Amino acid sequence: MQSTGSTASASASPRRNVTYTIHAKDTLGSIAKAKLGDVRRWTEIAALNKDILPDPNRLPVGMTIELPPVNPAQAPLQPPPVRGIFWPERFPGKAALTFDDGPHPVNTPKVLDALKGAGAKATFFVLGKKAREYPALIRRIVAEGHSLGNHSENHPDYVKVDRAEVVRQLAATQAAVDAALGRSYPLWQVRPPYGSMDSVVKDVIHAQGQMAVLWNVDSWDWRHRNADSRILSSIFAVPGGVQSTGGAILFHDIHPQTVRVLGEVLTRLKRHGLAVVKTDELLRQKYPEAAPPAVA
Repeated sequence: MQSTGSTASASASPRRNVTYTIHAKDTLGSIAKAKLGDVRRWTEIAALNKDILPDPNRLPVGMTIELPPVNPAQAPLQPPPVRGIFWPERFPGKAALTFDDGPHPVNTPKVLDALKGAGAKATFFVLGKKAREYPALIRRIVAEGHSLGNHSENHPDYVKVDRAEVVRQLAATQAAVDAALGRSYPLWQVRPPYGSMDSVVKDVIHAQGQMAVLWNVDSWDWRHRNADSRILSSIFAVPGGVQSTGGAILFHDIHPQTVRVLGEVLTRLKRHGLAVVKTDELLRQKYPEAAPPAVA
C-alpha cells in the first residue's frame, strides 16, 4: 500500500469532501492554516476525522484525511461510523503481520514458508486480479490458517473514483477469492489502497457490514528496496516502535526485501515478548460487544 505522496484534491463526486495526504512535519494546525486559512480550524479537521485519527497530535505520514469546506458557513459531509483498525491506535503485547498487493508467484510462497517455520499466522490483503491469476496461492493462504482481506481489484485510489466503482472493486475481489476457493469466503476486512478513505468510501464499507483495517506501524518495505536495516528501523524505531504500540504492521508480499527481513522481524517480535496474531484478534479485542465473524 504505497504512499501516493501528497496533494489536497477534490474527489470525483461533488458530494465528497476535499481530501489531503499527510506529509512529514504536518500538524492539524499547519494544515488548517495552509488549506483553510485559519489555524484555529484544526478542531474541525480533528472532528471530521476522529474515527481514523483518535490522537490528533499524532499524524501518520501518507494517510488521507478529509477537510471541511474553506467557507466555514458550509457544512462538510459527515462520514458514517466505520469500524476497524486505525493509526495510531495501540494494542500492547500483540503484533499482527499484514501483507498487501499479492499474491505474488515467487515472494508469497517464501513469506508463507517463513510464517510456517515460525508458527505465525498473518492477514493477506489481496488484489482480485492477483487472486484470479494465482488461485492456488489463495487456497494455500487459507489452508495454512491465515486470513484474507479485500484490497481492491486493481489498486485504484478509492477517493478518486465514484461510489459505484468502489462497490465494483470490492465485489470483483470477493468474487475472485470465492472462485479460487470454490466456496464463499466473506472478505469482511477491507484495506483501501493507500489507506485512502473519505466519507463515500467509509459509507460503502459501513453499508456492507465490513471493517476498514489500516495499520499501526508502517514497515515502508516498498520504499527501502535495498536497505533492509531501514525497514527494521521503521518497525522497531524507539520511541514509537511496534514493541511499544503493538498493532498491525504493514508489509507487501510482492517484494523480495520483505522476504529478506521477515525472519528477523519474527525473531525481534518474540524477543520483545509480542504475541503474533491475526488482525481478526485485534478486531475482536477492540469490538468485544460486536465481534466480527470467524471465517475458516
